[in-house]
Amino acid sequence: MRFNTLSDGAIISELCCRIKETRMQLGLSQIELAERARVGTATIKRAELGESVTLSTLIGILRGLGRLHQLESILSDSHMRTFNAQFTAAPPARIRIRKKQRSQSPAADTTEAVAERPASATINEWYTSSEVRSMVWSDLATESESK
Repeated sequence: MRFNTLSDGAIISELCCRIKETRMQLGLSQIELAERARVGTATIKRAELGESVTLSTLIGILRGLGRLHQLESILSDSHMRTFNAQFTAAPPARIRIRKKQRSQSPAADTTEAVAERPASATINEWYTSSEVRSMVWSDLATESESK
């Protein structure tokens, strides 16, 4: 159902119908739901009729129906924006690649070839390349803090 095309009254009416349908599917009476939601029976009746209920009452009813987890879909959008902003706000940290000390490495002369790889190389190619050549990836910020 496309809620953005409905009026407020139609959305409230649909929400109330869904609460009543869910209660009936679970085989709960209004009294049982009221006990689970820790509200009065009259409050459940008002909610199912589309009359005014508080947000805390709605949360209690959803909890009583075992549907509180459905609020995640409402709240996850703002959480994702915050999550994405954390990664786009700061520029990526510089990474230094250095050669591990190993006696008589046969790949010693191929270190320059790694630096000449095209920028379009995938992360798996870089990882495999560094593993074959025994390279260590380190974060410059971490290295400077340890000095």
